[in-house]
Amino acid sequence: MSETALQQRVDRLFESAIEETGQSHALKSMNRELRLAHERIKQPMRVAIVGLIKAGKSTLMNALLGETVVATGTVEATFNVNWLKYGQNPSLVVHFKDDRPPEPKSLDDLEQLTRRSDAYREYLLAIKYIEVFYPNKILHTMNLIDTPGLASFYGADSDNTRKFLELYGEDLTATTHQEAANADAVLYLFSHSIAAEDTLMLEMFQGPKMGHVNPINSIGVLTRVDAFWPQCDDALDGGQEIIASLQNDHPHLRRLFYSILPMCGLLAWGAQTLTNEEFTILLELAQISEGRFRRILRDAAMFTTREYDDVPISPILREAVLDRLGQYGIWQAYRILQSGVNDQETLTQALLRTSGLPMLKDLILSHFGNRAFLIKLDTALRQIEIACFWARQRESIQGQDREILKRVETGFGQLRDQEQGFYELSVLRDYYQGKLPLTENEVQHLLQVTGEHGLSDRQRLGLPEIEGELTESDLREMLARAREYAGYWRRRAIDPGASREVENASGVLGDAYDRISYQLLETMKLHGFTV
Repeated sequence: MSETALQQRVDRLFESAIEETGQSHALKSMNRELRLAHERIKQPMRVAIVGLIKAGKSTLMNALLGETVVATGTVEATFNVNWLKYGQNPSLVVHFKDDRPPEPKSLDDLEQLTRRSDAYREYLLAIKYIEVFYPNKILHTMNLIDTPGLASFYGADSDNTRKFLELYGEDLTATTHQEAANADAVLYLFSHSIAAEDTLMLEMFQGPKMGHVNPINSIGVLTRVDAFWPQCDDALDGGQEIIASLQNDHPHLRRLFYSILPMCGLLAWGAQTLTNEEFTILLELAQISEGRFRRILRDAAMFTTREYDDVPISPILREAVLDRLGQYGIWQAYRILQSGVNDQETLTQALLRTSGLPMLKDLILSHFGNRAFLIKLDTALRQIEIACFWARQRESIQGQDREILKRVETGFGQLRDQEQGFYELSVLRDYYQGKLPLTENEVQHLLQVTGEHGLSDRQRLGLPEIEGELTESDLREMLARAREYAGYWRRRAIDPGASREVENASGVLGDAYDRISYQLLETMKLHGFTV
């Protein structure tokens, strides 16, 4: 079924269920859950940013937005959830844990409402979450949820941090678990300082508290890899080595995340927010010889405090660019400017590429965005299943009300059973969890036809995209390939040596190619081509 047809079927099903339950007082709460679920699938996908406290979540949030919206800095932990949505006029609304009504605030109040503060502690503890409306392009596609973080103690933590986490760590962790479980998709952040053998952190990403964690709805991000400089000239390469080590030591990571990418969050944010004055400072610093500049830069304290006769920039101005880009970012800017770049926009784009942000954004938009509606619908159906279960336990729901509840449950259950997209998601999960012993070519087929490389028929068939309208020759080429692959997977499904998982996957993939063949035949008939 096409996404448009699926959306129409879903709308009809929800409208019918909402109308039926709306006529019953006993099913009032069920009616409310249905309305919320229906509204949710019409909204942008909810992507939660989750990680240990101080893992760089807010910095990554600002990097994705390309500007400073949420507070970052040296404060060890924040209390509250920031839920960013698209809004033409920047504003925020504070939602409370008790019965008091939501409280509109100015966006200027956001930092004060999220940072730790003993002066406002009771007020901050009463906040459930902060809804932030902001006119940023990425928020058209997805809502971003900045969580407080998972509490964990490390030897380097200050006494102040440890006392704070002893008092509020469990609450912050519980809030983060809840947001992760309720989100459609999650970005899980690992700090570069986490050693490969530290299994405690990895265990925190597993289990029912974190919701349905699987490669379909989760991407891992190794943050702050810029701290590898100067030992490693290319921070992303250093990050990839850490990721490979983590995956070798903890094979289950491959079953949790679609991918894990290295990321220089500070550099990504700083490149996009670099001021004209800071660019001029970088141009001046680029006049220093390479060996001399590297020696000056490698000690951050000396770089921001010491005067040098041969450095034309004062320590206070050097500190400004250090806060903006970090040592690694300044070093990359120096090398880019030394190569002949002399305009700010070109420098910004080059710095972004070295930060890892473009790759992460492309992955988020392609992996999550290609199946956003299906992922949101999957979340909604799980919520409806839970609501129906609890409704059946209530003694007040009897007779006609129970019949209505049964029809609602059956209708949504049939939707899941009949929508091919859910079977394809199931096959993908089996593949990522290592349950499908397939050849390299078979894996390529699986990833293509399930939409991992794009959702057009040509992308699903592993063919290059064509600009303009498809010709009869193009359509016949596609039809021949779809039939060839369908036949292959039909034979694979009856292979006596195949496991049950492979048999099931083969049937699903055969169905997928058959549907593509059918759609191509219909297109050819529509154009008057012989079929």
